[in-house]
Amino acid sequence: MPMPSTAPQSRTSRKVFWLGVLIVVFIAVYSVGWYFAAEFLRTRIVTFFAGGNPSGIEANCEDAKIGGYPFRFRLNCDRLSIDDRDQGIAASFGAVRAAAQIYNPGQVVWEMDGPAEVRSAYGFNTTTNWSNMQSSFRAGFSGLARSSLVIEGLDTTVTSTATAQTVGVKAVSAEQHVRQAEGNLDYATLVRDVTIAINGKPVDLPPLSASLDTTFAEKGGLLDPRVARDLKLRGTRGEVRRMVVDIGQARVVTLSGPFEVGEDGLLSATLRIEIEEIDGWRGALGKAYPEMRETVDSAAQVVKALSLGRDDGSADINIRNGNVTLGFIPLGKIPPL
Repeated sequence: MPMPSTAPQSRTSRKVFWLGVLIVVFIAVYSVGWYFAAEFLRTRIVTFFAGGNPSGIEANCEDAKIGGYPFRFRLNCDRLSIDDRDQGIAASFGAVRAAAQIYNPGQVVWEMDGPAEVRSAYGFNTTTNWSNMQSSFRAGFSGLARSSLVIEGLDTTVTSTATAQTVGVKAVSAEQHVRQAEGNLDYATLVRDVTIAINGKPVDLPPLSASLDTTFAEKGGLLDPRVARDLKLRGTRGEVRRMVVDIGQARVVTLSGPFEVGEDGLLSATLRIEIEEIDGWRGALGKAYPEMRETVDSAAQVVKALSLGRDDGSADINIRNGNVTLGFIPLGKIPPL
């Protein structure tokens, strides 16, 4: 009796065998490549933090670990510290966790633990804490293309080293977004339910929410470490596209207009201010700052007069070399930036 042929089964078995071999080889090559890439990234990160970066800032990523195999790269630091001696700023932060997909390494998501402590030679120290911080950024050959940051439970205290006075700021949430756009720097921020305390005493204002959308002309290079140190705040010009401050009960202020910072650091601008509920703002500000009640009342009267007595009005705020005026009423002076 003839025996059945095993040739088809043999050919199938060989195909399965070689497919398995190819899979094993691919996994081995991929794994070796991933670990070489991870070690390269770790070395570059350590070098960058040790001062081998175009900005010359010294940083320390304590106990840096690279992980995330097989589909992403992940960096963990137990603690992050930064020292910019040229600018006289030193800062320390809690643990940092960052990750990027292997197929899109330029898109990085990261989070950081508090507290953050910043010490500045410009006469102030800052301590900041939060309940949650998450961020993402896209990096390319010309530095950061864009970055976003979201914070919940923000609690910041700024202390003057000269006078020991403190300003405390708390916010339920805050976020900021920055990007390069045709050589310019676009910046937007939003804070919700902010309360302020001076020397531990709360300012008698309702919790406020505010947003800012502005652009800094020809300052996109601030996101590129290779040229950022050559760009200064002084000599900057730009535009406040929209700034909104809201303290509830329909009391809203909106500002917009161009600005510039002189080489001496003094601010000049022409800002259009639109106020809803003028009398509401007059009462809130007069209560919070009784020493400025007369100035607040005069400014409110000017805006109402320009608006034919309506409780919603608009006017121009002029800032010339730091001196702020509303019509003919001086509002104060902004120190050099």
